[in-house]
Amino acid sequence: MIIRNLREVNDALAPYIAKTSRLFDDDLKLERVHALLKPLGNPHEKLRIVHLAGTSGKTSTSYYTAELLRAAGKKVGLTVSPHVDSINERVQIDGKPLPEAVFCKELGDYLDIVEDIAKSQSPSYFELLAAFAFWIFARHEVDYVVLETGLGGMYDASNVARRSDKVCIITDIGFDHMHVLGNTLSEIAAQKAGIIHDHNQVFMYKQSVDIMRSIRKRVKEQQAHLHLLDEHAERRIWQADLSDMAEYQQRNWLLAFATYRHLEKRDGLKHLTRQVLLKAQAIQVPGRMDIKEVDGKTLIMDGAHNNQKITTFINSFHRLYPGEKPAVLLSLRDTKDYHDLIPLLIPFAGRIIATAFETSQDSLVRSMDPEELGKAIREAGFEQVTVIPNLREAYDTLLASPEKICLITGSFYLLNQIRNNVLR
Repeated sequence: MIIRNLREVNDALAPYIAKTSRLFDDDLKLERVHALLKPLGNPHEKLRIVHLAGTSGKTSTSYYTAELLRAAGKKVGLTVSPHVDSINERVQIDGKPLPEAVFCKELGDYLDIVEDIAKSQSPSYFELLAAFAFWIFARHEVDYVVLETGLGGMYDASNVARRSDKVCIITDIGFDHMHVLGNTLSEIAAQKAGIIHDHNQVFMYKQSVDIMRSIRKRVKEQQAHLHLLDEHAERRIWQADLSDMAEYQQRNWLLAFATYRHLEKRDGLKHLTRQVLLKAQAIQVPGRMDIKEVDGKTLIMDGAHNNQKITTFINSFHRLYPGEKPAVLLSLRDTKDYHDLIPLLIPFAGRIIATAFETSQDSLVRSMDPEELGKAIREAGFEQVTVIPNLREAYDTLLASPEKICLITGSFYLLNQIRNNVLR
């Protein structure tokens, strides 16, 4: 198949978006991914992998882990989702998305190879791209792959990676995707812990009793080894000022650094100097406390979309901008329960502009009705709320607000639409 640009990539993948509905129909399984990988020579079995699952922080921790390995002189593959700017972010080598021309050529070749399997197995969009990423990383002979789960862990397409030398990172776990993963923290943690396999090394911070019970159960079943970290102890090991980083990014970076120290010892990697570590610490993770100066305003883009993420974002914001109340451009997916989010935003924001978006990546994604969102904010006692469904008009209104700091938040899909259709 000849694919000439990223627009044609999206066209080629469009038929698989509808198939993602199976994720919500009790049809989560790995057989489709294994079927795709077999004609490719099972590339996932040839790769050294660091595998990440969790609710909050896994993308940032993935970026930091990949950057530390790259700083050690290793060739590193990274796959994350959803993408913030363009689809080739999902297949990165040495800190950069695969160039458009290469991505298009390789995807065309890949779809030719798996065409018959794809027709018979009907994989989802994410499953198709997960197998593609494994194939690319094996073809490009990377030294390590940093692999972020898309949803949960146990039945996530990335969980075909089961080598005993795999290193697992479990980031902070909270309530999200409950319609798929379960209604309790124990159930959700059990799904996340599904990435742990025979004799894997597992790195995480100590979390609640219910979460740790599920994690320890899986670790014991798989004869894995749990490295339970304490953030304060990790700060003492680092012995350097982290104040230039958002508070929640400090936690993520220290988790990645602890994992790197294990790999350094196990695999004989280069000991990184403080200067190199500071450089790795300074990378910008797309859509996470992403700060730009636009038309004389400080514009912050952060994809926080649940209670846990918005809480950590607000804490970090107050450390960077004490006493400031930003103008907030807000849109949430139509699957989100917003009732817990509104009480967090009301004392934080100077004003809120509720807007809408519609896009597609792994699935067709729509925002909740901005009128409904605006009404809920008003009913909670906050009067400085405006509903502007048109995204460009809402963005212009945000920049015209009297506040010095403007925030766009609520969904990575919202950021994708702003960055591709409004900022550019």
